[in-house]
Parts: sequence; structure tokens; C-alpha cells
Amino acid sequence: VVYGLETFNGKIGQWAAWFALIMMIQQVMIIAMGQIFRGNELIFAPFGVTLISEELQWLSGQLKFYNTILIVFASAYTFIEVGHVRVDLVYASCKTRTKQWVDLLGTVFFFVPSTIMLWWFSWPIAMNAMFAQKPMNALSTSTRWRDFRFETSGTAEFSWVWEFKFMVLVFAGLMFLCAVGFLLRNILALLERNKTIPTHYSFDAVSYIITRAHKTVPE
Repeated sequence: VVYGLETFNGKIGQWAAWFALIMMIQQVMIIAMGQIFRGNELIFAPFGVTLISEELQWLSGQLKFYNTILIVFASAYTFIEVGHVRVDLVYASCKTRTKQWVDLLGTVFFFVPSTIMLWWFSWPIAMNAMFAQKPMNALSTSTRWRDFRFETSGTAEFSWVWEFKFMVLVFAGLMFLCAVGFLLRNILALLERNKTIPTHYSFDAVSYIITRAHKTVPE
């Protein structure tokens, strides 16, 4: 179960990492079109087939959405790989078993509750932005669905407001799965005293072990 949860978040995070490259390429194209060619629109039409025809202002706003995708889908993966900045004065000098207890208690009292609260408060915000219905809030007990209503900003920039609000919901869900996997990993590490179970999963280490195993197998 732990491996499945962490692999799931890891695969999604590795996929989302490509948006960093997409953002860079699109930003270069926007700067080149606006500053070098003095245009206000980017058109890409190979063989006369128009694939892209958007104003630079809209494309600049779209970069914020790419950044949102990167944060939402790669945050859990970054946590699993211990990529987040950690500021601590005691944890680093503790013994392995003490770290496991700190991680376990921190996950139970802070990590899991915070993801549940984020989901609880972001659910009505996302639903109100996506559907035409009786307005919801965190204390709503019922609602009445009428039709789809994807909220937009009405400006020249990237205007898909509903997607940003929906991404908060996705972020809460993925981080909850990450928290559950991290909790189970530390419980397993505390129960299996005779086994060395790391506090965090490393995708690079697994790839290295698999590669070494293939090299040592006689042909």
C-alpha cells in the first residue's frame, strides 16, 4: 500500500515536472514575439493549419496555470523525495527511531488534519466555480445542481478561474494520499525494528538498485 501510494504520487510528479520546460519555452516565445518582432499575438500554423492563435497577454496568464500544475502535482513527489526546505534545530541530530516518532506524530496531528481541512474548505469553492447551483460553503448540508458554469475572469488574460480553484482541491487530495503513505511508512518502520526502513522513499535509489540488479544477473 505504501509503495503504491508513493509510486502514484511519484509518477504524477515526474510528469508534472515537464511543465517547467513548457513554461520556459513559452516564456521565451512570448518575449521574442513581443520584444523582437513587436507583435501582440502568437500564431502557429504549420501547413496552413492554425494550431495556436492567442494574444500574448493571454499566453502570459497561462504561465500561471502551468506553474499551478507544477505545484499541485509535484508537491507530494517533492515531499517524498525530501525536496522541501526543512528548518529544524533538533530533528537532524535525533536518532532514527526518534525521527520516526516525530514524523508519525507530526503526520497524525498536523499533516493529515491540514489536508482534510484544505479539502473541506476548497470543495465548495471549486464546486461553485464549476457548476450553476445553490451556492455552497463549508457548512452546507445540501445543494441543488442545475448546470455547468465554468467561472471565468472576463479579462484578456488567461481567464479559466475555475481551473485554479479546482486545482486547490486536487492539491488537497494528492497531499492527503501523501500523508497517508508517509504515516503508514513510519508505522511500519516502528513495528519492524529488525528492518532498516528509510523515513522517505527515494525514486532515484530504487532506479539505481534495479539497474544494478540487471547488471549483476548473468546472461
